[in-house]
Amino acid sequence: MEKPSRLVEARADTLARASVEAMYQDPFWEARYGAERARRFGDEDARFHVRYLVQSLDEHRPSVMEGYARWLRTLLVSRGMCTLHLDQNFVGLASALEADGWGPDSEPQVHVRAARKALLYPDGPARRLQDTAEALARATTARLALYLTPEDKPRLEEEMCLQLSYLADALAEQKPELMADHVRWYVGFWPRRGFGLLAFPSVLGMLKASLGVAHPEARALLATAGVSWEETRS
Repeated sequence: MEKPSRLVEARADTLARASVEAMYQDPFWEARYGAERARRFGDEDARFHVRYLVQSLDEHRPSVMEGYARWLRTLLVSRGMCTLHLDQNFVGLASALEADGWGPDSEPQVHVRAARKALLYPDGPARRLQDTAEALARATTARLALYLTPEDKPRLEEEMCLQLSYLADALAEQKPELMADHVRWYVGFWPRRGFGLLAFPSVLGMLKASLGVAHPEARALLATAGVSWEETRS
């Protein structure tokens, strides 16, 4: 029987394309990087994901994918992305593998799961934020329920998970400017998310309230990220 690494390698282009196709439906990428650049670098990253997966399978060492995930996260965060974006790439790769016949217990899937797990920060404020992100997203969305349609609630929860991922990265890197730079750009992009009159500063304010006393470091960073709520309104 042919080795999994060779089988995956033979399907590398197909797997890479399938893994990112859904990503391009998000207007974030075109708005943030331009349509041509976003697709060019997105396709390139997808091919790299598969190449490293092949290497990891060749060596029977999931640690290859783990090291790759951590290294790439550092690079992408410096370019205006966040951990959640990379995790979504790996989810897309897992879905492409499954569609190609690789089930949840197959070796390629095990290696991709290892890469995703490697994106969890060690114990500390950033990890606590990651561990509670979904609960915090639900709590923040509940605070804003009067401004939302039932269809909007799950979308806003996804948005909150994204903002919390940027916040966790800024905490882990000890660089408040990462969150500040993101907020400065995102406030202009926010109307494209289609939440009507719900303003991005209001959402961030509710997120800050949801962090409460359980996440003092994250709350302080969000409050002093270099962009006041008044500035984002201008």
